[in-house]
Amino acid sequence: MKRTTFIHRLKPVVAVASVGLLLPAGAAHAVEFKTEQWSFSVTGNVNTNYTYTACDKNPAVVKGSLLCTAVAGESKGSSSVSSGNLPNGIVFGAKTTQEGYDLAATFGYYPGIVGNDFGRGPNVAINPATGALPSGNIGLASPAQDIRQVFATVGNKDMGTVLIGRNYSPVGFDAIVNDITLIAVGVASSFTARAPANTTLGTIGFGHLYPNPQAQLAYTTPDYEGFKATIGIFQPTDVFSLTGTSASSSNSTKSTPGVQGKLRYDFKGSDLSGFVSSSGLYQKQALNAPGAGATALAESSPKSYVLDVTGKLVYGPFELVAHAYTGTGIGIYAYYFDGFSPTGKPRDSSGGYLQAAYTVGKTKFGANYGISSLDQGKGDTDDTLLKDNSKVTLGVYHSLTKNVTLTSEVTSAKSENHQGGDVKTQNYNVGVFFSF
Repeated sequence: MKRTTFIHRLKPVVAVASVGLLLPAGAAHAVEFKTEQWSFSVTGNVNTNYTYTACDKNPAVVKGSLLCTAVAGESKGSSSVSSGNLPNGIVFGAKTTQEGYDLAATFGYYPGIVGNDFGRGPNVAINPATGALPSGNIGLASPAQDIRQVFATVGNKDMGTVLIGRNYSPVGFDAIVNDITLIAVGVASSFTARAPANTTLGTIGFGHLYPNPQAQLAYTTPDYEGFKATIGIFQPTDVFSLTGTSASSSNSTKSTPGVQGKLRYDFKGSDLSGFVSSSGLYQKQALNAPGAGATALAESSPKSYVLDVTGKLVYGPFELVAHAYTGTGIGIYAYYFDGFSPTGKPRDSSGGYLQAAYTVGKTKFGANYGISSLDQGKGDTDDTLLKDNSKVTLGVYHSLTKNVTLTSEVTSAKSENHQGGDVKTQNYNVGVFFSF
C-alpha cells in the first residue's frame, strides 16, 4: 500500500477562481492530502445573512422586475435568514504532474441553507399577473442542490491549458468575483423576501450578467508577460421568458455550439496593481415559442452576442473597479433571459457598475453603483416591460480573523418600465462569511 501523508498548508487567496470558490483576501486555508502521485484539496465556505427588505407598497407593473412588492393586506417589511450572493460551498480538487503535463480536476458543490425544494422547479418564475411566488420554506423542506463545477484541466506553462467539463463562463465572471457584495447580499430579490433561495442577486441584473456555469471545451494560452487569452465552445442554452411576454425555446435543436472568449492582462508595480479584461459571447438561437401577444414567430433563428470589459486598480488601501457590457439577444440577469420580443426579434442590452473601496486596518468600506438596461425590440408592444434595473450598495466588511468576515450593507434598488413606472425597494443586511 502506498504511504499517504496529510498536509495542512496555509494558502491565502483573493479569489480561487480556478475552482470557483470566491473568498475575501486572506480568507482561505486549503486542506491538502498527498499520496505519492496525487494531491487532494478541500476548500469551502459557510455564510449566513439576516436581511430586512422594505417592499414597495405602491408599485407599478414592471414585467421582469425581481424586486419585492407588497400586496394588499401584507406587511411592507420582510425578514429572512439565508445565504447571500455567494452560496455555501465545498470544493474538492485533485492534481498531479505526469510526463510533463499538469493534470487537475475540480468538483464544486454549493448548497443553500434554507428549505426551498418544495413547490419549486428549475423553470418556476414570478406570476406576472399577481407577483406571487411558489413557497419553498415549509416544514420538511431541505436546501436545493447546486452543483456548478465538474471539470478537469490538462496543460503546462508552455502549451497552455485545456479545460473540459462544467465551469463558469467568461462573460460576467470578472465582474462578479470583484463585486464587494459577493460575500454579502447586495440586491435582495422578491425571492429573498418571500421564499429565500440559495442566493441573493448581489449586482446580477443590476450592473452585470451572471456567468452561467456551462458544459464547455476551452483553451487558455500560456501567460505572456501578464497576457492570457481563452477561447471555447459551450453547450448552447435555451432562451428563457421570465415575463411570459418574450419568445423562448425549450428542448430545441441547435446546429452550432455557443462560442465564448476572453482576453486578460494582469499587472503589478511597486505601488499600482490590477487587471483589465474583455470577454465575448456568440450563440445562434432556435426559438420555438412566441411570447404573449404574438401568434407566430417572425424570426426563429436570431443571433445573440455580447461584449464586456472589466478593470480593477489597487493603490495601497484604495480599490477601484469598473465594468460595462453591451449586447443583442442576451437579455438581463442571466444569459438569454427575456432577450427577445414576443415575435422573436432581439432586444438590445447594456449595463455596468462602478465600485470604490477603502481599507482601514481589517475593515473595508465600499460603495457600488450599477445599472442594467433592456431595450424593446421589433414586435414589442407592452410598455410595462422592464427598461432599467439600478441600485446603490454601501457596505462595511470587517475581517474578524483570516477566516471570518463580518458584513453589513444597505442597498437601494429600482426597476423601471418603458412608461416610467417603477418598483423601489431597500434592504439592510448583516451577516457572517466563514471560509476554510
